[in-house]
Amino acid sequence: MMKIKNKQWAICLGMSAVMLAACKKDEKKLPENTAPVISSSEGKVVDSAKTGTTESGYNPDTTDNATAEKLKLYLQDYLKNDLPSLETSDRQFSFYTVDLNNDKKNEYFISLSGRAFCGSGGCTFLLLSSDMKLINRFTVMRPPVFRSAAITSGWNDLILKSGNGKFIHLKWDAKAGKYPSNPSIVKETDMAPSGHDFIMWDDNFSKAKIFTF
Repeated sequence: MMKIKNKQWAICLGMSAVMLAACKKDEKKLPENTAPVISSSEGKVVDSAKTGTTESGYNPDTTDNATAEKLKLYLQDYLKNDLPSLETSDRQFSFYTVDLNNDKKNEYFISLSGRAFCGSGGCTFLLLSSDMKLINRFTVMRPPVFRSAAITSGWNDLILKSGNGKFIHLKWDAKAGKYPSNPSIVKETDMAPSGHDFIMWDDNFSKAKIFTF
């Protein structure tokens, strides 16, 4: 009787080892240096392997059609003098709704595309207030853009990657009432974004939906 029990116990142990090995084989190994990212401008953190996107693959802060329609009308008015000369590829934009000054109201961060707005140094970006007033027109800005947890004069810093592997921190200028408009003239730093900073315009972690105007 003891031999039978021992034999049954050995079989169970063997099956457990096989199942454990199978589970380990099926595990998805995350890439090295993977950091969590914020899935939305509200500050919900998810694992970077999940990316915080909707089922369509876009970050939910970039997909609201009602917001897109408001921004479309704004761009048509803001660029009314340029519209006749713009090609179809120039009349595309993407956006993020993001609170940058902790007033519980979203600002609208817009990226323009096409040859009319992009060059070797980057593209034109616009930052609008919650009531659709222009705060900033950024020139030669390269995505991705990070909303840093660091705050200057009540506004979150913005962090960009420079062209040579360093970073650019855009800090709110209280006197001017805006961020520096030309990131290329801001001093670079080695200070990288935190893994918990909200990332925008990154096709791997936070993809933005494209609209036309």
